[in-house]
Amino acid sequence: MNIVRRITGWAELSITGASPAAALTLLAARGVPFWDVTPPVDFKLTLKTPARCAEHAAAVAASSGCEAAVTAYHGLPALWRKARRRLTLLIPLAAAALVLAWSLTRVWEITITGNETIPDGVIMQALAACGVEIGADWTSFSPDAIRNGVILRVPEIRWMTVKMTGCHAEVIVREKRTYIEPVDEDELVNIVADKAGFITAVYAKRGTAVAEAGRVCLPGDVLIGGWETGRFYVQGAVRAIGYVTARTWYDITAAAPDTVYVKRQTGETTTRYSLILGKIRVNLYPDDSICPEGCDKITTAIPLARAGVFTLPVAIERTVISAYETEPQPAAELREELEALLMAELEGRIGDDGEIVSCEFTASAADGMLYVTLRAECEEKIGKPVPLTDGDLRAIQAKMPTTADNG
Repeated sequence: MNIVRRITGWAELSITGASPAAALTLLAARGVPFWDVTPPVDFKLTLKTPARCAEHAAAVAASSGCEAAVTAYHGLPALWRKARRRLTLLIPLAAAALVLAWSLTRVWEITITGNETIPDGVIMQALAACGVEIGADWTSFSPDAIRNGVILRVPEIRWMTVKMTGCHAEVIVREKRTYIEPVDEDELVNIVADKAGFITAVYAKRGTAVAEAGRVCLPGDVLIGGWETGRFYVQGAVRAIGYVTARTWYDITAAAPDTVYVKRQTGETTTRYSLILGKIRVNLYPDDSICPEGCDKITTAIPLARAGVFTLPVAIERTVISAYETEPQPAAELREELEALLMAELEGRIGDDGEIVSCEFTASAADGMLYVTLRAECEEKIGKPVPLTDGDLRAIQAKMPTTADNG
């Protein structure tokens, strides 16, 4: 049925007489629209006409010597006339719908994950100060403003985000790591730079600080030496413990063909059901189970069970087949994907303790490829433990005072 006819409404007209066809001829001559005419049976036929023309069509058909009557009205106007009779019921339903719609825009549950040392109450207070609290309108949230506001109030947080699922807000937190992990005290090591950088701070808990803040280091440079230095001389080899932070710079490039085809769902779906009895499958649809070309298939099994109570080898399997088309991915979307990959690569390189100070992306196209480059400045820990070699131990022993010196 045409959507316009559903909106404007239509009527069913019954015509009875010796020659119902004459009534049709007269309706056509008078310009009265009609459709879906049924063949005459026992000198009677039915047809459909617009609701606004129903009474006029009945009068015109009656002028041909036949009896005509409107038997039913359909469409939106008819539904509205019926609904007006139940207005007292519609008002509470409309009010309930409005309350439900309003409720779906509010936060009714907040959970915090990822915090190990910071209490939930401290984070909840910071969130409330940024507008994230029970009953708040989550549609007005700004993730960047919330993140910056909470980190400003709780400096122990390194990174955080708010993930909305319906009316549930999940706050994911990553704390700053300020402790030194347990190590093997018997192993003698140096802390050596694993990348180049501009040193900003040196924290030597054990060993001798060789590097200094404000200087540049290269990969392989000793930052904290694996020897203990007294007031006047080297006392002996130890395991160097501590860390060094430095400014580092990255230049990372990702490339992909500038024409990439992606799937776009057409909206056409087919749902199939199967009954699973142990290892036996009973398809509840006529055609085969092969997924047609150009379609995705998602299968969900609903077992006949209750968690912790019972489980039976019976399940209903629901399969949704969605048709898709392939089309070239817009360059902007492809660039966003490459930027996300580069950002993930950068975060993996600097680790959980690293911080991105600034970054920028540039893009260029050549030879059918799209190149996206990430240039970033970071602050991170650059030291790694490296065992002392025999040469290192001999050099340390050479700096230690001998018995003759002590005498």
